[in-house]
Amino acid sequence: MGAAQGIAHPVVLMERLRARLLDGARPPEPCARRVPVSHYTCADRYAQERAALFDRLPQIVAHGSQIPEAGDVLAHDWMGLPLLTMRDREGRVGTFMNVCRHRGMRLVQNEGCHQLKSLICPYHTWTYGLDGQLRNIPRLESFVDVDPADFNLVALPTEERHGIIWVQPTVDQPMDLDAHLAGIGVDLDLFGFGDHRFFTQSIKRVPCNWKLIQDAFLDGYHVVRLHKNTVAPYFPDALADSDRVGRHIRSCVARNEIEETRDLAPAEFDLRRHGTYSYTMFPNSVLVMHPDYNSIMTLFPQAPEDTIFVHSMLVPRAQLCDEERAHYERSFKLIDRGVFEAEDLHVCVQAQRGFASGANDTLLFGGLEEAAADFHDLVAQALG
Repeated sequence: MGAAQGIAHPVVLMERLRARLLDGARPPEPCARRVPVSHYTCADRYAQERAALFDRLPQIVAHGSQIPEAGDVLAHDWMGLPLLTMRDREGRVGTFMNVCRHRGMRLVQNEGCHQLKSLICPYHTWTYGLDGQLRNIPRLESFVDVDPADFNLVALPTEERHGIIWVQPTVDQPMDLDAHLAGIGVDLDLFGFGDHRFFTQSIKRVPCNWKLIQDAFLDGYHVVRLHKNTVAPYFPDALADSDRVGRHIRSCVARNEIEETRDLAPAEFDLRRHGTYSYTMFPNSVLVMHPDYNSIMTLFPQAPEDTIFVHSMLVPRAQLCDEERAHYERSFKLIDRGVFEAEDLHVCVQAQRGFASGANDTLLFGGLEEAAADFHDLVAQALG
């Protein structure tokens, strides 16, 4: 897999897949790359990843349409911090520590989405606005030399871009989202992330290392094997390719309909019909463009063998008829439970259990899995 020079349009991947199809569906170049098992189990390695990746890089926490109105608040602890991501009365999205500045009480008790007019601490009713500003201290006269401006909620860098909300868990370090995205926003706009709307979500606690899940979504080898009873009939074997945009990996797995491209000009390719694109957004998210909806998966590691897996479904528009709603409900159930949970996450959990046996010192990645090995190289580079 070669790094893209500048911003290569995703149609380039489809052109390469079409070329392989015309050449008898030849496989990719073989290889034998290895990743130490300790990278999935070692507590020291996990601590390095937390410090270099998860404590300092932008990460996806939601789609903007999940909190569309003023007063919409998403309470989440996924990043190892109690956080509130919310939209204020001016339509701006911000993220703040879910911690009262008086005595440290949690402001919003339950995780998930809420609609609030303000944030009121249940302990002493200190009150904060949706912009994180301290609005009221009951019996202020009982304090000496207290300026309310010194007790606003602690803010984290947050941006809403291409319909997606990114948060960086650094209080004193600004977020350079343009540098992080490296131009991949062009692709996100092409696939309609800014126009799609949140439909539903599942949150799972998975007893495996987060990188095992990334491996699964970067592996074209397993598609017609592991998924033989679910989605395999939609895909030819071993026809997948990847490239890079910055530290992000853009992948495409050909669908059976790629046969239609034999006599088409590249401008006529249908990127959703002829292939399924997925984008591994460094370090911990995967965006998948299905034929008629998008998925966002974000992996929040809690320990070397413990990951929170958040999967959100985005549909093309907010207003759906009953038939459309039923269709997307069936589609989500199939992909979330039947494919991701029952197949992809299942093998990740079983592999993690197998590591304890000591049977393997390393894991082997061949030509159809090379993108996963490349991802491990990107992690190693980030760790220095």
